[in-house]
Amino acid sequence: MSTIIRAGRSSFSLTLRSNVMANPFSTPFNQVISWLCQQLDYKTAATVSLSLLNDEQIKDSIEHEGLLDGITPLTDGDTAKTLTSLADMTVGCLIKGGVSMANTLEGFLSRNTIYDSARASLMIVGTIASVLSIPLEENQHSDNENNINIVDRISNAVSPSETVLWPLKCLMKMAVARNCLSSVLLLLNSTIPDELRWRRPQARGFVTPLRPSLGLFLALVEIILESTGDATRALLDLFDEESGLTYWLSIEDDTRLTLCLFSIHGKHVFLLQPEVRSWVIEQLKRAIESPTYIIHDEWLCDIVSGVFCNAECEIRLGLDAARKSSTKPTPCLEVSECYREDMNALQDLLIPQEDSGGLDFDILIPSLLLLSLRGKNWREGSSIPTQILLNALCDLAGRKSSCTPRFLFDGQTVMRQCALTENIQAAAFLVSGRSGLVLECADLIIAKLGITIKDAEMALFGGTAIELKEMLACWENDEGNGTKNTPFTEWTPTPGHRHVLWLMVHHTLNVITYGDFDVPTSRGKLSPIIAGRICFRAWLCLTERGKRADATQWLEEWLRRQLDLKDGISTKRLACAALVRILLFADEECITLDLNDTDDENELILASTLGFDVKFLAELSHACVGMIQSIPPQLQSEVMSAVGNLNLDKSALFVDGNHDVISFKGLDDL
Repeated sequence: MSTIIRAGRSSFSLTLRSNVMANPFSTPFNQVISWLCQQLDYKTAATVSLSLLNDEQIKDSIEHEGLLDGITPLTDGDTAKTLTSLADMTVGCLIKGGVSMANTLEGFLSRNTIYDSARASLMIVGTIASVLSIPLEENQHSDNENNINIVDRISNAVSPSETVLWPLKCLMKMAVARNCLSSVLLLLNSTIPDELRWRRPQARGFVTPLRPSLGLFLALVEIILESTGDATRALLDLFDEESGLTYWLSIEDDTRLTLCLFSIHGKHVFLLQPEVRSWVIEQLKRAIESPTYIIHDEWLCDIVSGVFCNAECEIRLGLDAARKSSTKPTPCLEVSECYREDMNALQDLLIPQEDSGGLDFDILIPSLLLLSLRGKNWREGSSIPTQILLNALCDLAGRKSSCTPRFLFDGQTVMRQCALTENIQAAAFLVSGRSGLVLECADLIIAKLGITIKDAEMALFGGTAIELKEMLACWENDEGNGTKNTPFTEWTPTPGHRHVLWLMVHHTLNVITYGDFDVPTSRGKLSPIIAGRICFRAWLCLTERGKRADATQWLEEWLRRQLDLKDGISTKRLACAALVRILLFADEECITLDLNDTDDENELILASTLGFDVKFLAELSHACVGMIQSIPPQLQSEVMSAVGNLNLDKSALFVDGNHDVISFKGLDDL
């Protein structure tokens, strides 16, 4: 009401609020807050609301003394509806306060349990839609630029300011606190579907709308995923109203590539979801099968790193740290130039945490196959070569682990991918066993002689010793594989020879029990006899024709040192027994052959093909006598003559015509 007061010649106007007349002692809170909002004083309105609710944050963050004077205080008799109305007004005031009051809003939404979460969600989502209606400036790329590196685009994306992101942060805080994540995401999916999918809106008229900002898309998804561990699954379960498809199927390929790289709290969370993993595996398969299908190296590197992060491996420590911390013994100190040593050192760094779900070999191996094929490092600055890491992973794939795998390993598909990329080393460690050793040695021979893998496999395991010599003679007569007139130098083993020696130590010379000869068919197990024959054949193939005598002499001296063999006595009798069966007896595949078909039966044994000295063979036979039949019948006279020259006990070496084992009668210390 208003009235005019006259004092002399002057007149004064006195205006009183109507609520003073209706409420002479105090004013209800809703009227005060409404009036403050009309005056656009949202901070004061929010302060009044928080003070009335006795919110614990108001005492620390906002000055409120004296603000409640003249406002009807709340009493214990006020209904829940009144308190909810006040809490909802508080949320509204804080939202209208904008980014300056965002922290206060977040705290209130996470602490207070009185406000109506559905009403608050609608208010905040409306604010998000209003904020995002203003387009953000960012370089737009043409949809025809399919070869753009998505990693580069992500690194160059402009992140929106806090004035754009604060409503979503508050919304997700409320969604977690009030357990309404699904309903909140449904609201967002209906309100900003294109921004959530980095998708160009549908065209209206002749104007082609712009695609939303990549930086905005990255920020929105990151805020959603960081809110709770269930957010990833909830986001993927959304349905797109426009296409009728689930979230993952409703987005474009470059969006999928982007989402695969998302790291939340150290985990690439999308790679743990079945539909995302299946899509990644399919992309890797297409890239291997079709050279024209492009997947950029940077994306592959990030995917590999992401899988290691998901398994919580310590691969980031590098190869130097792995070598220092490796607990696996080196088979032979004389043989250190072998990539197997680095593989063994990596084993401890590739152990996943127990509850991590293990390593995803279906993603790791194809990714590393592509990087190895392109000659790229799997991680910038890493001391671990890509091929060594690939070999170590293939060796682990399919083995039993203390960590229960989240997904089953498709070994057949990965093996085919190894073949398509012609990565023999990876295939060798993936298949393991006898076939794996053949492939591992075949890789060395192919690198040396340039032959086909079929010929290399035949030389290592497929034919007799005679056929092996014939194949070598044929290869050496080919252009580029013959002997060269080089000045005389002392023979030294090549890296390929040293690799074979490492395998020989690991599979044959380290035999310590009789059970090692009776090998089960489990993965990674191999008979020392079969392994030794493959290794000696590989040694022969790697040695030039004019250097074989020197190479065999070097090998003989090396074997003496490894076996501690002197005057027919060795501390490693089982290893000697294995070498006797390898060098002096024909391959098992040749047992059915008629020995009379050849002019020289000795041509069927590896010792003759390699050119070992008969005295060395005699000592080797004497060292293991009584454990196995140590001399084949056709070699008795030749070996015994050598035994006579060495003054060894001849009675210990005789065997009967039935190849029965005869106990050793000489040299008590054996």
